[in-house]
Amino acid sequence: MRARINRKLFDIYGMDIESHNDEESIEKRETSMWLGCFINEESKMDDEDSYFYTMDEFLDRCENLTSKKRKTAKESRPCKNVAVFIYNLSFEWSFLLPILIQKGFTFKTDIDKDDEYVYNSISTKSVSSVWQCQIKFKKNSGTLLLRDLAKIYGGGLGNVAKAFNLPTQKGEIDYRLNRLHNHIITQEEKEYCFKDTRIIIDILLEELKRGDKDFFKAVSMASYSMLKLLKRGFPRSTKPYRKFRELYPELGEEENQFVRQALSGGICYATKRFQFKEVDAPVLHIDGHQMHPSQIYLKPHPYGFGEYFKGSPTKFFKHINVCHIRVSYDDVKIHSIIKLIGRDFADSVELYVYDFEIPTMRKCYVNLEIEFIDGYCYKSRFLPWREYVHENYVERLKAKENHDEYNKLRFKLLNNAGAYGKFVEKPHTEIFQNFINEDGIIDSQIIPKEFSDSMKMYNAKYTYIPLASIPAWSRVELIETALKFGWENILYFDTDSIFCLYTDETKKILNTQINLNDELGGWAIEEICSRTQFTAPKRYKLEVKEGDETKTTIKAGGINFDFYKEHTHKEEMEFYMKEYGLSRKEALQKIDIPFDEVNIISSEWQVQRAYRVKGGTIIEFQTKCMDVQKKYIEVYKSNT
Repeated sequence: MRARINRKLFDIYGMDIESHNDEESIEKRETSMWLGCFINEESKMDDEDSYFYTMDEFLDRCENLTSKKRKTAKESRPCKNVAVFIYNLSFEWSFLLPILIQKGFTFKTDIDKDDEYVYNSISTKSVSSVWQCQIKFKKNSGTLLLRDLAKIYGGGLGNVAKAFNLPTQKGEIDYRLNRLHNHIITQEEKEYCFKDTRIIIDILLEELKRGDKDFFKAVSMASYSMLKLLKRGFPRSTKPYRKFRELYPELGEEENQFVRQALSGGICYATKRFQFKEVDAPVLHIDGHQMHPSQIYLKPHPYGFGEYFKGSPTKFFKHINVCHIRVSYDDVKIHSIIKLIGRDFADSVELYVYDFEIPTMRKCYVNLEIEFIDGYCYKSRFLPWREYVHENYVERLKAKENHDEYNKLRFKLLNNAGAYGKFVEKPHTEIFQNFINEDGIIDSQIIPKEFSDSMKMYNAKYTYIPLASIPAWSRVELIETALKFGWENILYFDTDSIFCLYTDETKKILNTQINLNDELGGWAIEEICSRTQFTAPKRYKLEVKEGDETKTTIKAGGINFDFYKEHTHKEEMEFYMKEYGLSRKEALQKIDIPFDEVNIISSEWQVQRAYRVKGGTIIEFQTKCMDVQKKYIEVYKSNT
């Protein structure tokens, strides 16, 4: 299997490893790998060449693959570039980098064809995320490229495999088993590792069949979506990026910093009237269809350079203003501004907002007074790529009708990933040089980046900060829709979801004033809950009665309840595994925790956490606490 990446031809492989994760390794805070699988589409499960047992061995194989030579002059020139796709690259990289450094490899920001034994990477400072690693062995060697497939699809590998209609594993291996001392690797363990890696190969084969050259160019779904978006937005241009920059130019430092202060994401908020209370009354839950893409399709947005002004804005028709204001108010109905959440009243609080947010603010804050300080005025128009998100949405609807799980996933990811994040990306002014610190743990040193063009210091590749108008329009749409039901009926909202009391009045509003069509800008009824409790952003419980059955949903940011289910509902889990042949993970998904069994106000839970140790990464259960945040203590005392 071969594909072109940045104009070079690469042989494509998949790789996965299993590592020591036992009590002894946890206590020593040291780990290493004990089994790895490195394959292409021709590899066989029972072939010993499909496996490796140390990172040294993996690097030796890669060096041989990138150093191939013709045996005779008649042979065609071999492909010496190798791309290895891994699911969650940051894990494998934490095991590989120590060995690279032991072998004398050094970091180099830009690798040239004459360089030897060098590497670089695209990662976060903590190396918790790694998009790509590039390694070069000898002067005449090709390039070894490591890519993270999870940055394209997100979610678990099993879920992605299902979207491709690929078989997933039912069996599991014991991750806690101590294999440190003379462990003989079983055939079952090898098969498990091979099958996981084969899923990566099968996914890449499917993508190759679809003939989409942009797929292998991109290091993430966001960059992949941007490639598609610009081509669709400027179809007659041979250089769509240049056309993009004509409409959405790189802004200077002062303007960039001003407008960036108006940037906020989705608003998430449990209303003061109902927070912490258990509500034993019907509650309506509705979701907006692809909230950010909807605003791309339906609303006008800024373009060009802004015109600075003092005081109040004066241009409104076909213009959008970013305003620096001071606000004062006496009380809150519901919050529409993220920075004001937790403030029941305010006196001269400074904010940066878009002018179209202000009419919604006047409906939400009692006796609101606004003093306009200054701002930037932009011309506005519909986005050139608005039809791109609409076409993706329509294609996803077709995929749903045809039970095409792959395209359901693909078109959803394309819209969500390209919605607005790349337009507000912070400039990359630093290079993170991954290294091994004095404790033997992977980390980064920060190297300041040099710029020949000063504008690059304030703008990443696609950055046009005024397009923070996209999530601003989303917040306005969310709050204005919630207000239709009456602010006193709202329990909770989050980016594209609204929970409100379900009464005769709100039912009538739902049927007469809410767009319930399956289209961009429309809403869908998710469920009618019989019991609910909302205690904090991303933390709530829902109980829904479906005939004779009761279904419970429990959300608590950062907490996965699988460990709890596995220990308190063990018999039920084993029943599903035995009777239906489900994997442990699939069985746990079948188990509903009763509404009253979980305290989402104040409690402790065992959650899985990955952390770096000498030699790599360990995954273990640790205690995570849920408690009342300081800013909500008065509300808690009042409502409980």
